[in-house]
This record gives sequence, C-alpha cells and structure tokens, in this order.
Amino acid sequence: MNKLFLKYLKAAGMLAIGCGLMSGSAAWSAYPDRPIRLIVGVPPGGGADMIARLLAEALHGELKQTVIVENRPGAGGNIAANEVARAQPDGYTLLLANSSHAINASLYPHLPFDPIKDFAPISQVTENYFFLTTRPSLPVDTLAALVRYAKEGKTPLSYASAGVGQGAHLGMAMLSKQAGFEAVHVPYSGTGPSATALLGGHVDIALLTPSSALPYAEAKKIRVLAVTAPQRVASLPDVPTVAESGYPGFVVNNWQGILAPAKTPREIVDKLHGAIVQALKRPEVIEQLKVNSTDPVGSTPQAFEAYLKAETVKWSEAVKQAGASAN
Repeated sequence: MNKLFLKYLKAAGMLAIGCGLMSGSAAWSAYPDRPIRLIVGVPPGGGADMIARLLAEALHGELKQTVIVENRPGAGGNIAANEVARAQPDGYTLLLANSSHAINASLYPHLPFDPIKDFAPISQVTENYFFLTTRPSLPVDTLAALVRYAKEGKTPLSYASAGVGQGAHLGMAMLSKQAGFEAVHVPYSGTGPSATALLGGHVDIALLTPSSALPYAEAKKIRVLAVTAPQRVASLPDVPTVAESGYPGFVVNNWQGILAPAKTPREIVDKLHGAIVQALKRPEVIEQLKVNSTDPVGSTPQAFEAYLKAETVKWSEAVKQAGASAN
C-alpha cells in the first residue's frame, strides 16, 4: 500500500511539474499580450527621450504590441531606475538606462537599489558622444580660448548638465579639472532643459547630446567648440575633438541600454533582445540615429552585462579623479 501510494505521489508530482512547465512556456510564448512600459529617467525633449520614442515605435512593429514611453526625471535617473528595480519581473516594465546608471553607483553612497544585481540586462542599444557648446555671446571660438577666458575671468564659468550623475556633469568636471579652470555645475532635469538654459544665457557652457545640440548649432544659436568622441563626427566634420584640442585621450561617451527587473525569465529576455536587434536594423531607425550622430549597437544580454560592470568600475575611478559628488 505504501509503495503504491509513493508511486502515486511521484506520478502526481511529475504531472504537476509538467503542467507548470507547459503553463510557463505558454505564458512566455504569448508575451507580450499587453502594453509594455518603457521608463526613461529624463523629461521629454532630450536625446535619451528621442531614442526611447524611436525604439518604442520600432518595437511596436517587431512585437506587435504597444510600447509606452513614460518619463520619470529626477535624481540623475535614480527615480526611474528604482521604479523598474521594484517592478514585477514579467517583461512589462523596462528601463532605458544610460551612462548615469553606471556613474551613480559611485556618486550616490546610499542608492535604494543595486545598479547591477537588481537588473537583467537586455541590450545596449546606442552609443554617442557629447558636443562641448557655449552661448554665442561668450567671446571664445575654440577650446583653448575657452580655457584662457575661464582662467583670466574674475568669476567662475557655469555649466549646465542633464542632472547630477549624468555623463555631461562628470565629463565637464573631468575637463575643467584637467584643463585647470574652475566651473560651477548647474544641474537640470534633462538635456532639453539644460540646452534651453544655454540658449537663454543662464549658463556659459554645456556638454550636449547630438540631438540636443545639432539643431541649435545649425541655426547658430549656440557655438560648438569640440566633440568628446575619439574622432570627428560626420554631422560636424569641422569641429575638432577634445583630444585634438590639447587633451590627448580625453573621451566621454554616452550610451543607452534596455534593462529589465532582476529575475525576468530568460525566455522573455531573449525575446526582447531579438526584437531590439531587429528594431535597430530598420531603415527609419538607422537614418534617425545617423542624423543625430548616434550609433546603433544591439549587444547581447551577456555582453551588455559585462559592459555595464566595466562601465561601473571605469566611472568609479573617474568620479574619484574628478572629485565629483552628488552634493
């Protein structure tokens, strides 16, 4: 009797496991069966917001499901990241992270989430660089002239950024320290507001993303002195790199990538990754990124995880060298 009962329990257990696997597989194969939220840690109008909306539209075509962009600006992207870290790991809440996700691990000593452990990397989607820009009324037209002007001035120059912990913040902190001039950081809630501050003459300098800088540069409403890329960019071929301008090796990149909450099922991660790779191959996406001096990437989840860890280490050293802080 006991043997028969044990056999019954074993058979029932195997059946339950099989049913569970089949139901899980069915759920994953049906994903996504409702709209996906793509959380962005900046307000509308900046480079990251543009990339989020471009990607959301392309993913709608690949996944046959609506992708809704939701802006959660503030705290250098930490508000958005914390919301996604606490979300259900079901693939319906995603984060468009950027370089600040790696930077904030060093700038903020008490984050409510772990930038690595609390997320499942899906793919690095893009990479671009910053343009060093000034208000037109500033009497400089090269980086060397800017440095001289800053050193000779009676008051420190001011620079805008998209927020504490953003690449533009740390990039300018590094450049001013390396060049030996003082500059006052004025953080805004995104690239769009920081560009508006520069246009209005409220600040002297800003490191702007291509999508924020190019329209105003072409209209001669701002002046572009240099680009933080390792080589000149096609959209402004006459603008030298910072390295060319007297600071060899100075490169500050800005990347964007998709993260899901930790413990998101591998099947969902793989499906999202495949959709992102195909989305980045769409002609309209390639063209829009090219216009904004932004390169598509489409890395694997494993490669993006390794890159994110390496970026966290790299920026930790940069934060120390620049003496930057979130205060």
